[in-house]
Amino acid sequence: PPPPPPRNVRRVLRIIGWNLLFILIGLLLIGVAGELYLRLQHPAPSRPAYSPIDHGTITTGVIFVPGLGYIYGPNFEFEITDGLDFWTVQRANSLGFLDREPIEPARAAESCHITVIGDSFVEANQVQLSEKMQIQLESLAAMERPDLDVTVSAFGIHNTGQVNQLPLYDGYARHLNPDLMVLVFVDNDPINNSTVSASLLSGMDPDNKSRVHAVMSSDGAVELRLPNTDDPKRLLPPTPESLPSWSTRFIKQATKTSRLARWLQLKLPWFLATPSTDGEFVARVQELIRRQEHAWMFDGWVPTSWADIDNMILDGGSTVFREVWGITKFILGQFKYRADHDGVDLMILATDTLGDEGDSMFDVLSGIATSLDIPVVSQQNYIDQQGYSTRDAHFRNDLHWSHKGHRWAAEAVWEYIEDKWNGECPSVTPDPDVEIDWIKVGHHIHTPEGKIWSVPFPRDLELHRAAYISVSADPPTVRSDWNVHLYEDGVTYTKDQCTAEDIENSFFLHVIPDEGVSDLPENRSEYGFESITFHFLSRGALFDGQCIASMDLPRYEIARVRTGQFIRGIDSDDGLVWGVDYNFALPSIMDALHDLQQSGIKPDIRSDFDVYIDDGRLLYMKDSCSAYDRDLPFFLHVFPADEADLPAGREKSGFDNLGFKLIDKGGVHDGGCFAAVDLPRYDIASIRIGQVVEGAETWRAYHNFNFPEILYAVQEFLQSEREPAIRSSFDVYIDDAQLIYVKDYCGPDDRDLRFFLHVFPADEKDLPDGREESGFNNLGFELMDRGGMHDGGCFAAVELPEYRIASIRTGQFVRGEGEVWEASIEFAE
Repeated sequence: PPPPPPRNVRRVLRIIGWNLLFILIGLLLIGVAGELYLRLQHPAPSRPAYSPIDHGTITTGVIFVPGLGYIYGPNFEFEITDGLDFWTVQRANSLGFLDREPIEPARAAESCHITVIGDSFVEANQVQLSEKMQIQLESLAAMERPDLDVTVSAFGIHNTGQVNQLPLYDGYARHLNPDLMVLVFVDNDPINNSTVSASLLSGMDPDNKSRVHAVMSSDGAVELRLPNTDDPKRLLPPTPESLPSWSTRFIKQATKTSRLARWLQLKLPWFLATPSTDGEFVARVQELIRRQEHAWMFDGWVPTSWADIDNMILDGGSTVFREVWGITKFILGQFKYRADHDGVDLMILATDTLGDEGDSMFDVLSGIATSLDIPVVSQQNYIDQQGYSTRDAHFRNDLHWSHKGHRWAAEAVWEYIEDKWNGECPSVTPDPDVEIDWIKVGHHIHTPEGKIWSVPFPRDLELHRAAYISVSADPPTVRSDWNVHLYEDGVTYTKDQCTAEDIENSFFLHVIPDEGVSDLPENRSEYGFESITFHFLSRGALFDGQCIASMDLPRYEIARVRTGQFIRGIDSDDGLVWGVDYNFALPSIMDALHDLQQSGIKPDIRSDFDVYIDDGRLLYMKDSCSAYDRDLPFFLHVFPADEADLPAGREKSGFDNLGFKLIDKGGVHDGGCFAAVDLPRYDIASIRIGQVVEGAETWRAYHNFNFPEILYAVQEFLQSEREPAIRSSFDVYIDDAQLIYVKDYCGPDDRDLRFFLHVFPADEKDLPDGREESGFNNLGFELMDRGGMHDGGCFAAVELPEYRIASIRTGQFVRGEGEVWEASIEFAE
């Protein structure tokens, strides 16, 4: 063994070890003390008593509203905190906004109404409802000028810019006929207005957004683009750098549970900074350059981090400046057009985050607003004039307004109102000649008379009730937990007595295109269908216990759909509440079968299903079919007249396999099952059809396409009254080098058992290769391959070989058990 270390070395190591232990204990004590201090200095309040507005209203976290995007679920209540400065309980109103219940349009019209539109500063989930800007502005007006009868409403959505906020006016505020519209402008609004910059910052796909957005071309032209009408896959393709590392997960968990960790992240961002995502940022830039439309923004320059973009936003010579502020000017112009069209006074409240005159961002905004004749009120200027501290306008650890920030914002707006209005509510003459591309917010309710447009505000339950009556007047296309009514361009769901579970469960709609996958979105090609999910609250209405919801269908030709409801968060079949399938070809299939029946044509095959052969296809029908009939797969074996027509790999079986499921080729209507299957274009000798379960046939039937000719020839031969060469289970005749099998009354066994036919040549040299040992040529066959059934009888005709025959042996057998009947014929030399 090596010699022990010297005594002085051991002593040094022991001292270092104890010192490290003391340091760790000290850091732990400091951490505990810091955590306790922050919890004592910023105690979380107990949850205040809260009375729901409507105990009968179903709530959910977030919903997707077509034309607008994601908002809070109506009447949804939640708690929010930054762990240091604020703990609030928020409740969305019946429209999904963090404000009071919406004012009635009639009340808004008779008052001097102000509507406030903005982002998270207006949403204001950091303060209680009574402390928000719109409430304080209304209270201030009531105290200062009660004769004006001022009412205020607010519409705010976090992470939005003015471009995303256009639908807030078009779909909500406009219905209140406001006298004044206040746009709350924050320092990050220009970034959120920019489709490219917002995508680089958030990773959202600029070409597949859930909100209204705008795109600028290299020549400066700006195009307003409507959002997806359905919940889209909004992210750019992920990169390895975007996957969370163990350190990222640890930091997120630490800052979520520890006040001290949260404080350190806010005050010392380098200390608990999440790992760099510069690689992901570069990947996003390269993806946008690849898409060409946005490539001009970079002009050969590839930024390597968000800081590179941020530095260009106020550089007047950069392409980033052109795009960010060019789109912002365009959008503010859109608000100005709307205000002129409707006769609304318009102003911008620039928050203190933009600074005041002399600050770069405020000056750029002010210049744009002046060119559009929109007045700008500076909150920072008001704070300075009053001698307040800007620091008090925000939380210590959060840049959103504190209750003082909201009050000072309300006071700045009120000061503008008093100076401009001269004691009277503004009166702006509407200019209906101003052309506006209004953004429709809401959804279609599809009815037999044609779709009806519905907007979320005001909630027109009478419109929904009328649509419900109209839809329910016709039988549903498919019945299940909900009645499903399918139309050319949409699907409507109705239920007479719907429960909380019916409303809470999400709907899914899988759409399979008519022609392959060419019409599918790029990210759905491998699945073969387009998947659309939506929530009841964003697509329907509840009244008197009745529910109606509606969804648009894609514009391409549709083969079939599958729809139903599922429980979010459960991916397996356990999450499926109900589901139904519908094939859009079903009506034409039923019409074709009805025409055949009306013309007196009988089925070509009678079995569990009646089957017609019509114009190169098989038409299946069963008037009363069970779930068992509907769900079992069908087999369809097609035997070509020329084996050369068989697909590759089917030579050994001898038939083309065209098996299918009922929903793929037809469907169910009023308890009946129907399907249509196109037959191959080559000449067909026979087909074998039926259904199987776990590999076993439940029923089968045959059809020989040559049977009419065979039957005619056999009947002609039988009229000659010749004696059969064999009398057995079947009578067998010899005529013109063929064997004719006849049985006047045959049962399923006679029809289904395979025939053996052994032909012994007079000269063994005529035997096929491989048959020398047996001494005969085996020409076994199925009845339906060589004949068929007619009026309860079985008939078949088999061609004999051209060489000289000594004898034949024929009959039927059961595989593995032996012969059922057998007979022989000797031929004279």
